[in-house]
Amino acid sequence: MKRSRSEVYSRALAEYVARHSPDRVTEAMDRALDEINEPTDQFARVASLRVLERSAW
Repeated sequence: MKRSRSEVYSRALAEYVARHSPDRVTEAMDRALDEINEPTDQFARVASLRVLERSAW
């Protein structure tokens, strides 16, 4: 089973999200980001919101 590490992470995350409530996933990610105290990148935030607005859900 030869898969890259990023492919394994991607599949694991997709499976996790599929099995859990999206709100719980968001809350967990927010807590993790709070713990590492990473400063907000305003450009990335705005760009991400634009992409999400154009995406079909």
